[in-house]
Amino acid sequence: MDSRHSAVAASALLGLAYRSREEELNKDFPRVFILLAGHFIGMEEGYSAIKQLDRTRTRLRLAGDEQLLRDITVQELAAATGVDDITATAALRSCSTEDADILFIPVLSLSLLSRLAQLDAGDPFVELIVRFLCAGKPVGTLTLGANPGHYRWGEQGMFQAPPRLKDELQHKLAAIEDFGITLLEPDQVKHWFSSAQTKSGKQVLTAGDIQAALRMCTTSIRLAAPAVITPLAVDLARQHGIEIVF
Repeated sequence: MDSRHSAVAASALLGLAYRSREEELNKDFPRVFILLAGHFIGMEEGYSAIKQLDRTRTRLRLAGDEQLLRDITVQELAAATGVDDITATAALRSCSTEDADILFIPVLSLSLLSRLAQLDAGDPFVELIVRFLCAGKPVGTLTLGANPGHYRWGEQGMFQAPPRLKDELQHKLAAIEDFGITLLEPDQVKHWFSSAQTKSGKQVLTAGDIQAALRMCTTSIRLAAPAVITPLAVDLARQHGIEIVF
């Protein structure tokens, strides 16, 4: 990848330009962590959404799942997305929610949807998503890959999904939406990002975040000031012994 288009180089230059002004840098150029899953449909739209974000005032960092990286190399992934700041899947558990302001899932594979709906903490993508939700950070996902009713499925000859299959996938999508994940169509990404960028300045901890933390057996939630904690979230946290740390 040409260094003139390198996410790593651009981030380093911004760091030099904003010496000792990290809060201002994060406001002007928010950090977006992208979790990219491999899937049989929706990859083209996912890549396009990433490139759309790359044209905004953001700093992008990306992690690909094992399925994706079995099919393409890291170099090919960087070329396809325009992002060369790539984190190994094995390193995700050591990532902090303080490392990014927004989490974006451009391709929601069926396997990722299933693991996420079950809150499978053994999956590094799911664990990171839950940690971002519990930290009050915006999380959004394109749903095309898990929606057989979408016209793109029909274009690929998959237009006869059984009603029971459609109902089950819709149920899982509704579940992750209840967790606090914003469900998006490709043409909604830009608007969502603008809205998420505004909200990321102040975290909001809700009762839903506390309930998600309980399912993950989390004993503490770390927030960055300024933050808003709803009264019900305070009561639930106290009731279940979950510590809220600033």
